[in-house]
Amino acid sequence: MTTETSAADDPRSHAVVDVGDPAAVRRWTEALGITDEALMKAVQVVGPRVDRIKDYLGAGGMAADQVDA
Repeated sequence: MTTETSAADDPRSHAVVDVGDPAAVRRWTEALGITDEALMKAVQVVGPRVDRIKDYLGAGGMAADQVDA
């Protein structure tokens, strides 16, 4: 289990997404089950903290735009 996966599973995680690191973005999108675009939009709206990103996505932010590939 990666650090990102552990943080994505922990609703209290204050982990931060480093959007300047493409490898980190890829790990976070996989851990959160979202697209790069959804992650970047969430970070623009609520900042890089994972708990806030998950709240944003779960509250209807970009969640409705996600399509399973």
